[in-house]
Amino acid sequence: MKKTKRDKTIKPARTENKEKPASVSLTTLSLSLLIICALAATAYQRNSIYHDFITLWGNITKTSPNKRRAHENYGQALSTVGRLEEALREFNTVLALKDDGSVPLRDLYREIGVVYFRMNRMADAISAWQTGLRHAPNDASLLNNLSIALLQTGRYEEAAMQAQTALSSDPNLPQALNTMGQVLMLKKDYEKAVNYFLKAIEQQPDVPARYWNAALALEQAGKYDSAMQYARTYVDMEQDSAARQRASGFIEHLNKMMGRRK
Repeated sequence: MKKTKRDKTIKPARTENKEKPASVSLTTLSLSLLIICALAATAYQRNSIYHDFITLWGNITKTSPNKRRAHENYGQALSTVGRLEEALREFNTVLALKDDGSVPLRDLYREIGVVYFRMNRMADAISAWQTGLRHAPNDASLLNNLSIALLQTGRYEEAAMQAQTALSSDPNLPQALNTMGQVLMLKKDYEKAVNYFLKAIEQQPDVPARYWNAALALEQAGKYDSAMQYARTYVDMEQDSAARQRASGFIEHLNKMMGRRK
């Protein structure tokens, strides 16, 4: 099977509402457990090769301590393997060094924002990406990242505005299409959310999370047959066993809902 791409996973705080019907509660729980936001800034996949990059760029920063590019690359490698405090120190070192033109500020603040986001320091992530946008106002991935952080802090209208601006800059950016779908899900506009998730799949069909998001939106829209289709595709593509197990429970729920219609 073709290796599938994985988006960065964001897990919103779990919420429970005992007064909701079982079908809604199950979907809300599924949404809390595994709704995926794409961090366009982090195009790097976690791979053992980055351990080699850590050694490589770590050595280069020692032999060339005043080279901004070396510290930026070292920070990227550290960030990718989850050594976030160390990565942040490297990026701050880049900021402290004289600007030699080797590291665009939009890219540096993109990386700083990613580190803060993964630390769950949303205010700092928002600030970093807003700073990056001052240097590149039409950067679609920065706009999308900002939208994701705003979404996580409950600022849905602002998130929608930034995601839409990202799509104005790049109408086919799958990460921004996915983000817009998530905004619409949280605003309970499920039909429109489905359209955005399907467009994201069309642009980047090998990301399992997009199929899961489409399945959730379709279920909320009452389109159980279509939701089943995308949920099963997700199970076939997803490599994480716990995620597949949760999705299997969701498929059982869809089967029950379809059975009630007969």
